[in-house]
Amino acid sequence: MLLFSSALKKHKLTFTTLNNCMEHVPLAAKWAEEEWGYIRNKGVKYREQLMRDLSSQVYIGIFAGQPVAMFALIDRNFDETIGVSPAQELMYVYVDKNYRGLGFGKQIIDKAKQVTTQLGTDLIVLDTLKPSLNRFYENQGAKIVCEGELFSHPTEVLRINL
Repeated sequence: MLLFSSALKKHKLTFTTLNNCMEHVPLAAKWAEEEWGYIRNKGVKYREQLMRDLSSQVYIGIFAGQPVAMFALIDRNFDETIGVSPAQELMYVYVDKNYRGLGFGKQIIDKAKQVTTQLGTDLIVLDTLKPSLNRFYENQGAKIVCEGELFSHPTEVLRINL
């Protein structure tokens, strides 16, 4: 049984906000530009400034002393007359290509849920540009709400109720 238990041991990320490790701003900007740069074509320098501006809301996932993942949680307040409570918008979900398949995506969602709860909010919203990721988010408790658009690119809008 011990061998079986050891085989199931997960690779564990530790998270810190980017404002606590500003030396990773260029890497976070590079990841964002490589993954989503086609949306706005603003370049890495633009992304670096954006990451600095959002540094208290961007989380860096560290594995074996190296940054390998990130995500951001941005405050979103909706018109309360439509019955939607304040939320955290999950953005910039990224795992370095060399570290995919190790369970880090789930750890990102779990951390986002934890932070959202600590902030006193019970709703996470997100857009996916890649419908192939929807199943992953649904497995983490997300529900597809509607179709959306991000700078003229079609998205799926999802919500996670906590």
